[in-house]
Amino acid sequence: MPLASYSRGGRMPNKKTHFSLVSGLAVLIALALLPACQSFGGGGNDGNGGGTNPPPYNPVACEPSGSGQDYAVGPGQAYASLHDLPWDALGPGDTVRIFYRDEPYREKIVIRTDGSEDAPIRICGVPGPNGERPVLDGDGAVNDPDDAAAYTTYTPMEGLAMVMLYNRDYDLKVRHVVIEGLHIRNAKNNFTYTRTDGSTANYRDGAACIRIQAADDVVIRGNELENCGNGIFTMSQGYNEAHLTRNLLIEGNYLHGHGQPGSYLEHGVYIQAIGVVYQYNRFGPNDPGSDGVTLKERVAGSVIRYNWFDSGSARTLDLVEVEDAAPWYLVSEYLRELGCDSTDNCPDLDEDRLAKVQEAEAAYRKNYVYGNFFRHVGSTTKSGNLVHYGGDNDPDLSHNGTLYFYGNTVVVLQDRDDAWRFRLFYLGNRDAPSRSLETVEMFNNIVYFTDESGTPSYFCLDDTNQGTIRFGVNWLSSDWQADGAAAECYYGGVGPDVIGVENLLDVSGAAAPVDPTTLDPEDTLLVRDRAQAVPDGLPPLDYQYLRHLQAEPRADARDLGARDLP
Repeated sequence: MPLASYSRGGRMPNKKTHFSLVSGLAVLIALALLPACQSFGGGGNDGNGGGTNPPPYNPVACEPSGSGQDYAVGPGQAYASLHDLPWDALGPGDTVRIFYRDEPYREKIVIRTDGSEDAPIRICGVPGPNGERPVLDGDGAVNDPDDAAAYTTYTPMEGLAMVMLYNRDYDLKVRHVVIEGLHIRNAKNNFTYTRTDGSTANYRDGAACIRIQAADDVVIRGNELENCGNGIFTMSQGYNEAHLTRNLLIEGNYLHGHGQPGSYLEHGVYIQAIGVVYQYNRFGPNDPGSDGVTLKERVAGSVIRYNWFDSGSARTLDLVEVEDAAPWYLVSEYLRELGCDSTDNCPDLDEDRLAKVQEAEAAYRKNYVYGNFFRHVGSTTKSGNLVHYGGDNDPDLSHNGTLYFYGNTVVVLQDRDDAWRFRLFYLGNRDAPSRSLETVEMFNNIVYFTDESGTPSYFCLDDTNQGTIRFGVNWLSSDWQADGAAAECYYGGVGPDVIGVENLLDVSGAAAPVDPTTLDPEDTLLVRDRAQAVPDGLPPLDYQYLRHLQAEPRADARDLGARDLP
């Protein structure tokens, strides 16, 4: 679904607010996606260049930064209500500390000002006596009447989020914000809220726990996000730099219960941005009645590492083509916008913008998925596939690149009664006029496929006439080579190009390589010390996810899968 269908936001020019920003600024970091300060998770070798991996996630105490104002909200604090805060006056180094209380906060937030690279604005939760996160509940939540101007005159904006990052100025966007340690829930179309004019309305379709209309350098860390239309939703639109979202770090969050019943248009997270790292998160099941995806993105420069993905959505990963902002992702689309055939003869070409687009396109052609745990159970999952890489609407905008899929542990328990076939990958778009150009580089994984309680589904590597899969060393269940599998998987057509089958381990008759519930590896000769070296230029497997929402160093990554044997 086009992101714009969730509202372009009615952004109109207005007078500058009291703080000063530089119009049109954005930092495109193709590999070190985020600044190297601790609050933004560290620099990183995130797949597109140099740098070092960030340390394992550890929650940062919700304490004043020391460089800005301290706004303490809650029982016995300086501010009793979130709406008492001067939100339009927040600046670099300011900390909004929301203290736990038994009664949820039913007040919505619009963040519309900027921190700085060294001193971001922080919105953080001070936990209760047993570690409880403060709850921001969308059920019956109230928009601050003083925020009417912040939402613009486009009234549907008020019903699109519990927490929104949005500068209404056409030439400005929010920058340098950290949101951490909160429990945000119930921003969904079956709940109501109070608008700034005092009237009551239902949330809009696609409402989010956290919505970023356009922003740079945002960290969403250590939160529980529950039962919203989208857990996290970000926009990027092609009007100008101020309408793009760049450089996100989403780490250490627990997301569950998202999506809308009867709809495939809302997801656990739905991200369109340039430069995103997802790490140390636990992705739980979506709303049982929804048909959405766990993690859907339209991203240039995506790194998905050290996460846990539970079963319970239509697809776990949907890594598809850009919409609404293609001229900022692809040089061909930028030239099309200018009416030019080449960069050599294009009088309106902006060289600075061209350089940004060239960097974005290079990042768009490479996606990184490593060190993750995936658990797919057919009886709790809407369909039989795991990862879609390429495009779902416009084949001209498809990634047409390489998905590096390595060091992951995948367990699939699926019966034919739940889904006739299970597809590990879906490359490109089966409705495209020509064969997919997407490639998967797959090594050091454990992919264990078996039944749940009956006859197992047919195990398919891909869809019909789609893409290339290049194998290194993997523990891969051999069911994809079973008699009749090809005919059932590829509808009588041809499957993907498969290269490197000789590198796969012979697992015929082998014991299960992992515990199917915990996904812990079993100590067998086909798991221990079987990993190949990670090729030069790819980020190493330096950490491993630790159940739940933590990580620990990984000594040498010599074993297959997402965790080393002890």
